[in-house]
Amino acid sequence: MKPRSRRLVFACALLATTLLACSACSGTSGSPLGGDPSSPGDGRGPPSTSPPSPGDPTPEPLPADPTSSCPAAYRTNKPVAGVNDGFTVAGQSRSFVLILPPASFTGPRPLFVGFNGTSEDGPKFAARAKLADFAAKGFIVVVPSSVGNGSFWPIWDAMRRPGAESAPNADLDLFDALVGCTAAHFSVDKKRIFVGGHSAGGIFTNKVLRARSDVVAGGIVGSGVFSLTQSASTAPLGSMFVVVTWGGDNDLYRGTTPSGVTVPEFSFVEQASLASKHYESQAAVEQMYCRGNNLGHAWLPINGWFADALLAHPKGAAPGPLPAVPSGAPVACDEGAYESPPMPQIACGTSSTAGCQATCQLWADCVGENRTVGTVMKPQLQSFGFSGTSCGGCITRCQQAGASAANAAALSCFQQAQATAQCGGGIEGAFPLMAAVDKCCKGRTDSSFCVGICTSINQNDAAAAFFPVCQAIAP
Repeated sequence: MKPRSRRLVFACALLATTLLACSACSGTSGSPLGGDPSSPGDGRGPPSTSPPSPGDPTPEPLPADPTSSCPAAYRTNKPVAGVNDGFTVAGQSRSFVLILPPASFTGPRPLFVGFNGTSEDGPKFAARAKLADFAAKGFIVVVPSSVGNGSFWPIWDAMRRPGAESAPNADLDLFDALVGCTAAHFSVDKKRIFVGGHSAGGIFTNKVLRARSDVVAGGIVGSGVFSLTQSASTAPLGSMFVVVTWGGDNDLYRGTTPSGVTVPEFSFVEQASLASKHYESQAAVEQMYCRGNNLGHAWLPINGWFADALLAHPKGAAPGPLPAVPSGAPVACDEGAYESPPMPQIACGTSSTAGCQATCQLWADCVGENRTVGTVMKPQLQSFGFSGTSCGGCITRCQQAGASAANAAALSCFQQAQATAQCGGGIEGAFPLMAAVDKCCKGRTDSSFCVGICTSINQNDAAAAFFPVCQAIAP
């Protein structure tokens, strides 16, 4: 755990963040958009007369001009509370939900940009996660809808192979434009720009945090994949406050995307651990994690605490005290890096056919012991003969594939790959196996072993994208 200047504290923090949030706090009218729809607060009223929280800087407006910061349709037309269409960025017409705080909130407002999950859009996510709760705390809330720009997961352009990070990204362009255009029409506090999302939206939240740490003050990663969300820059992240969340040990996703990609099962526990450990390792990042008490694949129901915690962490300032998690909330939060429980180790025995033991051990090390990839590829492990921590069936099936010259060559290649493979956690931890399949089975339509494993892999939409050679030899 990195050194801390403060630990979790209780009622005093709640008072401090409340003073920061509003000059004359009021409840909402019950409108689904939050606040009073007849007189929403845009932050352009008289400056707040309430003192800022101890240690927090005075809110400062983000400079922006509609002409340079907004798409053509929004240079003279101000976004309205509700759904806004025709927000054209990178050649794509996008839409977003705008939720404004009550008019009683004055001065530059904190901004929260939310990202929807799979099989939903911005309005559905805003309703499901009850993001109007953030507006009730004084935030301007913007929730864009995804349009399927991603590759490995098609909702948001969040995950890319190493080396492809610097290519144009229409979704990051959208985020930049939404922040700038919102600030051009409303008064946005440049030190309190936050992001958050759940599931596929949590993946893109990781992407934004890692690619725009010079802009955002932090965010909430809700059950989001961390693997492959790296940015093109290798520089340390800027100052941020990040909360990594997941629904508990039963946080699993099973389903099919609108574009037809089906996932048999995906566990978010290891991905939460990878994210928590990464943000904790960054000197300028304050990180904590919150896990649900077996809530499943869910956005955690503590929006009031989320909002207060974010407000206590303006960018570039010493963090304020954190509020206590509400008593009775079905979550547990803590500081420091979260370490997910290790997977049971799999030791493959001997084989009578050269290369079979090493090949099965490579699958065991990179997939069977990988909490992320292993859950996704559970059907493939079973078809290869794995059962729990036993890989005896894998060796038997490998030996039954036949001793043809093509199989012998492929198995020899796998044996060499296994000798130097360094498998680990997350999707990247399975790269040695993916690289071995692509190398050892390339052009091997004459190898019944390669055709067999590729036929099984190609039946798994979520995995097939990581094995391009398989799509060529066993279409």
